[in-house]
Order: sequence, then C-alpha cells, then structure tokens
Amino acid sequence: MTGAVLVEMKSNISYVDYSFCQWYPLFSKNVLEAVMLPLPQDVCKYLEHDAFLLPLEAINKGNSCNSEWSDGSAIKDEEEEDSEEQPTFPEFSKQVQQVIEKFGSVFLKLNWSTPADATWVAATKSLKCNALEDVYLLLKSSDRISQDLSMLRSINDKHCQIYPCLVLKKWRDIDPCTEFRCFVVNKELVGISQRDVSQYYKHIENDKYNIQKDIKSMFTESIQSKFGPDDYSFDVIRYKKDKVKIVDFGPLNEAVTKNSLFTYEELHSEFVRQKEGEFRFISEDMGIQPKMTNHVCVPTEINEFFQGGISIMDAIRKEVEEQRKEENCNCN
Repeated sequence: MTGAVLVEMKSNISYVDYSFCQWYPLFSKNVLEAVMLPLPQDVCKYLEHDAFLLPLEAINKGNSCNSEWSDGSAIKDEEEEDSEEQPTFPEFSKQVQQVIEKFGSVFLKLNWSTPADATWVAATKSLKCNALEDVYLLLKSSDRISQDLSMLRSINDKHCQIYPCLVLKKWRDIDPCTEFRCFVVNKELVGISQRDVSQYYKHIENDKYNIQKDIKSMFTESIQSKFGPDDYSFDVIRYKKDKVKIVDFGPLNEAVTKNSLFTYEELHSEFVRQKEGEFRFISEDMGIQPKMTNHVCVPTEINEFFQGGISIMDAIRKEVEEQRKEENCNCN
C-alpha cells in the first residue's frame, strides 16, 4: 500500500479494516499462512530513529564470543566495549528468528505496507528474508514502514484499538499469471483485473471462465458478508482450479486502479456494475501495455556511491563505526 493511499485513508475511519492484523483472523482459512508479532514500543522507536544501527543480535547472530558481520569479517574488540550503545531486542528478535526457522524464508510487512521501497538494500533485491539481518535491514531502510508507524500513532491518539504488528508470511514464488485485483462497490463484486498488466498470459485466455467463476464464488462465500466497508479492492492468487487465496485488502480509490485494466470512473459506472464481476485481461500480444515498475529502484545518489565497489554491508559497518566515534567524542 502506497503512502498516498495511507494519506487518503486518514480521513476515513474504515482504515482500521484494512490493517492486516485486523482482517486476517476473519479470513485465515482463505489466506496464505502468516504469523503476526506485536511490535514492541522500543522496536517502533528504533525504526523511526534516524541513526542507522542494526540490532546487536542481527549483526552478531547471537554469538558474543565470536561476533561477525554478515559478510564474515570480525567486529573489532574495542567496539564490543560500546555494545551498550547498540540497540538490542533479544525477545522480539528471538520470535522473528523462530518464524524464519519455521518457514525457511519469509515475506514481511507491517499493518498496511511492505518495505517495497527498500528492496534495493536487500541481498535478494526482493522482500524475501532468509535471516534476521534481512528483516531489520528492510524495516529500517523503508519510508513506507515509517509511514505505517506514523499512521498508527495518529490512530492511538484517537483511542482506537489497533496496534503495530509485524506480519511474516511463508515465502513462496508466485506466478504473476495467477494474480488478480478485484473491485467491490456497494458490497458487490463489479470487476476482476489481471494484476500484471504488462504481459499477455496464454493461461489466462485459456482458463478465463474458470478463473472468473472461482474468484466470484470465493467472494460470495467467504468475503461479501464478512468484510466491513461497502467499497474496497482486494488482491488474490488463483493458483489452480477451485483454489483462490486472499493476498490483501485496500481502499477503493484511483491509486489502486492505476495498475489494473479498469479506471476509477468505470468501476462506479452503471455499465460496469451491471456486468456483475466483469473479468478483464490482456487477450493478445497487441494488448500489452508499457511495463509498470514493480519495485522501487535504488536512489540515484546511492547507486553512484556503490558503483565504487563498496558493498551495502561495508557501508553500514562504516556508518556504525563513524557514529560510535562521534558518540565517544561527544562524551569526552
């Protein structure tokens, strides 16, 4: 979910309904397996703080006798004397590590947003996390995560019962031809769109009637009477016949229709609404649209910086050392 969507949601009390931790329990049988961990207050403060230090346990991998950076190089002994300066969240980190060990690899997000704007710092160049270090690196580097936390503060100021949570889903490689975005107006499914509008998928063309039928059936049986708002969008994957899983819910606005084959105006028109779940997809190569960016690229100045051959972990290590030197100078 983008920052623009979050801004719009602030003016609508239904934003609570779109929090993953709010709707997941209602649809747990129709969603990919996930673990939700309450985000402690000290972790929230750490994520919003400007200083870029990874937690002690993420860097040292829990081994105080033989601590290493993720690239295998040893941390200097004198730095260990300042370990109290390093943030550390042993209990929360242990919980995250246990989920990673259970799932093997995880996909992460907060209540509304994924750290998609920070994938350039990840070794996988995606939201796939194989280690505790990957989780903290993505969360700490993301403006979207900061926006979620800011949103949560404003909600709590209004005494609304919703709290920050870290969502960890079991990682799975999803075929883009199985992803669809659906639109609901006045609690009726009015549109289904191919999610990746840059490609022609023969599979969709060949199986279009079954895809439409399965999604409409899942909506009628599992979503329509349970989800609160009258107007909204939801994403699904339909990975085989009669098998549809919910990926996420979002508000119905122009931001979520940009990457679909419907316009916001069409979804609210009588013409579309009378078709009861119209299914739109690219039916031939001629219909392919310019490819939309599906990730946030590395900032230009950062890209130029790393052209010199320095690795991201080297840069982080250097930043840690400089911050500690500055703190020592201030203390003296």
